[in-house]
Amino acid sequence: MITVYIDVLFAVNFLINILIVEGTGLIISTDTKWYRSLSSALVGAVYATLAFFPGMEFIEGVVMKILLSAVMVMIAFGFKTRAHFLKMWGSFYVASFIFGGSLIAIMSLTGLGSRLGAIYSNGSIYLNLPWRWVFATAAGTYMLIFFFGKIRKRKIAKEAVARKLTIFINGSKIEIKAIIDTGNSLTDPITGSPVIVCEYGQIKSLVPINEGESLIEKMREAGLKVRLIPFSSIGNESDIMPAFLPDMVKIDEYVAKRCVIGITRNNLSVSEDYHALLNPTMVVK
Repeated sequence: MITVYIDVLFAVNFLINILIVEGTGLIISTDTKWYRSLSSALVGAVYATLAFFPGMEFIEGVVMKILLSAVMVMIAFGFKTRAHFLKMWGSFYVASFIFGGSLIAIMSLTGLGSRLGAIYSNGSIYLNLPWRWVFATAAGTYMLIFFFGKIRKRKIAKEAVARKLTIFINGSKIEIKAIIDTGNSLTDPITGSPVIVCEYGQIKSLVPINEGESLIEKMREAGLKVRLIPFSSIGNESDIMPAFLPDMVKIDEYVAKRCVIGITRNNLSVSEDYHALLNPTMVVK
């Protein structure tokens, strides 16, 4: 009979959850504050510990596990848009399968699990480790997080480099500074084309409007092929973004595939380093 030590159970699952959260950030190229990462891992470790107690079967169901994962993702990465959250949530499960599956496979294939008194139950992993091993594992976890952080920052920095976006429409050419936004998963509901979100100020010369006038009506009067893009954001469960079909779009020197230009009245960058957000699916890196 194996004796389960609660402190070791908590520590092992806490370290694994940290790796899963950091791995999620790496997959979606999204940075997170250290305290948010630790808080998310803490919630997961508390759940894993409670799952071992008798009489706690009600928290072991599929619904509770789905809710737990959603809470952990929101704690670690916040909530920007519904689409972005679902992308993070899916990446969280990918990271979980990678780390959890790899750990179970290694323990099974090498026999290490039986030597360490490994127990896997209801998403919780217990290893009968001496505390010096736990500290050594914590040090190794920190090194992996540091390594992941380096890779993630390089990916984020690469994506944050301003691209030259050139929009061709009705014989006019507009050049705009843009960046890749992994949170921009908007598509035209009619054609499925990806959406580039652009500040209105950048196309004002094409569609000048006065106070109180409708942007959509003015776009139609200017001869633009208007589209309406549904989206959600913080504080708005649903909204509509006016958009139009360009004649052609170039990103740097690359002629982009068919896309839609969505227009926002908001400033996309406080420092005005860029004025448009590219959908990552349409960018050649």
